[in-house]
Amino acid sequence: MTQLRTPPTVDAEGGGVNRTDRRPRPPWAGIVVSAASLIVMAGVAWALWDSLPTVVVTRESSGQRAGVSVPRAAAVAALPATLLLIAAIMVLATELGDRLRPYVDPRLVAGPDAQTRSMNALFTLLPLFLLVLHTGFLLTVSGREFPMDRVMGAAFGVLLMGFGALLQKLSPAGVAGADTLGRWTSAWQRSQRWAGTAMVALGAACAVATFLLPPVLAAVGSAALLAVIFAATLVRASRKTLDDQET
Repeated sequence: MTQLRTPPTVDAEGGGVNRTDRRPRPPWAGIVVSAASLIVMAGVAWALWDSLPTVVVTRESSGQRAGVSVPRAAAVAALPATLLLIAAIMVLATELGDRLRPYVDPRLVAGPDAQTRSMNALFTLLPLFLLVLHTGFLLTVSGREFPMDRVMGAAFGVLLMGFGALLQKLSPAGVAGADTLGRWTSAWQRSQRWAGTAMVALGAACAVATFLLPPVLAAVGSAALLAVIFAATLVRASRKTLDDQET
């Protein structure tokens, strides 16, 4: 069915312009990548099944904590089930967002094209990340040599780069106006582009640092710096809002 655009409307106070009321397109690229990743996960599990112990130890015991072990089937299904659970949550969240959209200022939500790009990115990057984790985990459990820490550290860096590139392109469904909310959303969008660039740089640094430093240190340090980036983005947006108000 063809989706029709509705004419842009301006609110009574000149707060913003609603670009369109159409629903986001299905994220077909992400759906294809997710399905392919699940198939490959199943293939890896099938190929390594006989090499896996009947009971898989997921956490070694120590003096302060007990060990954790799960049946082989649970270990094999854990990450594919995680991906399916995330997909179900996102479908429900998208449906809820569509129902609430008429009651929310369009400047506070992403436009339909941006939502589609976001979902495509999420379900392209995340399944590939989980596929690497799934494969590395099963190879390690089966007794094969696999540099799990370094590969996952590098994969985490690539994940940050992908989401950083996406963050640079997100835009709200409404055009900012001259009111306080309009100034804030405009300032946030400009600061958001800076945050995306910083995330790409951080991800690249993490991927490289994984092979030069202890991988856990590189990943944890990058996660901590990610919080710093978003705090700095909030400060930048606030300052830009105040500057726009003064001018």
